[in-house]
Amino acid sequence: MKLRRLTNTMNLRGKRVLVRIDGNVPIVKGRVVDGPHGRIARSAVGINWLVQRGARVIVMTHLGRPNGKRVAAYSVKPIAKRLSSLLSTRVKVARSVVGVDVKKAVGAMQEGEVLMLENLRFDPREEENAASFAEALGKLGDLYVNDAFAVSHRAHASVDAIVSELPSYAGPLLADELSVLSRLGEQSKRPFVLVLGGLKMTTKIPLLHRLLPALDAVLLGGALATAFLVAQGKAVGKSVYEKESVALCAKLLKTHAGKLVLPVDVVVVRSLRRDAKRKVVSVDVVSSNDRIVDVGPKSVKAFQEILSRAKTIVWNGPLGYGEIEPFCAGTCAVAKAIGERTGKAMTVVGGGDTMPLIESLGLADKFTLLSTGGGAMLQFLSGEPLPGVEALRV
Repeated sequence: MKLRRLTNTMNLRGKRVLVRIDGNVPIVKGRVVDGPHGRIARSAVGINWLVQRGARVIVMTHLGRPNGKRVAAYSVKPIAKRLSSLLSTRVKVARSVVGVDVKKAVGAMQEGEVLMLENLRFDPREEENAASFAEALGKLGDLYVNDAFAVSHRAHASVDAIVSELPSYAGPLLADELSVLSRLGEQSKRPFVLVLGGLKMTTKIPLLHRLLPALDAVLLGGALATAFLVAQGKAVGKSVYEKESVALCAKLLKTHAGKLVLPVDVVVVRSLRRDAKRKVVSVDVVSSNDRIVDVGPKSVKAFQEILSRAKTIVWNGPLGYGEIEPFCAGTCAVAKAIGERTGKAMTVVGGGDTMPLIESLGLADKFTLLSTGGGAMLQFLSGEPLPGVEALRV
């Protein structure tokens, strides 16, 4: 896939460059949770490239779901602070997203300076993909750079409508991710294994429909696997799963039973407290008061054996409650098994839910691609166009 990109020969000195990043990361006690391989850290590379060339860089991002209202808890100030530490220069934050005060702040910028606009989603027009909002953003810059692969599947104003306002280019992070994902579709070697976890089956249907003919195995965990267990008629107690997807799971079990690998044992608890007593049981004996929170050791071993022979691996979604450390042993074991295959296999991992866990395990640089996007990765691999990418094609 060929995209329009900024080049070393372009004169960017003094140019106002609007850069869309995805700084939507967890904020804990006023500090962002973003390691050296996190979304903000990786976005800083492209921003620094522009700074070194004397551009006036205006950074845009969203944070959380403020629903079109100004909410102090969703201010981008912690993101700007993180960027400041990465760039070794102060990243100022505009008081608003657009308006007179923002124009004034942009007008006062010097070459090589960085300004961050307030949370794009403070303005309801962002998620409406409103032309008026894109026009207001466009007046702040001379060029636009999309370096936010993780949101490029959303037709929002700062991703989609804005390309009609300014000369638009792909940033290095977005371009690199698309390069690897494009190769995956064109050059995937077999055995080809897909690992799916998380909650929503509906978001993964297009991917399954497109890839199943080329896949040798689909390893299922998380609430996604629970829905398949229900489709098999098994009791799952108080476990969380997407009820509306059970019928589809039953259909897939009939048509592709040989490729779908479900857990044979699971870890169950009676509450979601970190100190809750954990018990490993067969998937055939989950009681009415149990909650499935992880895949069991026999399932992990079976998954590891399949992964050990794979030549292409794609993973999306945790296999348990990844946000609660005692409930993610299965996810950790599978992450390590996938990392060990890198070099012998193409390994692609995507999804914001797994990023902090992977970094905590020291595995962030152990994959062919650690994608910043979960939904965007799934949509691209499903063959569906990404609004934020289509306009950047050469």
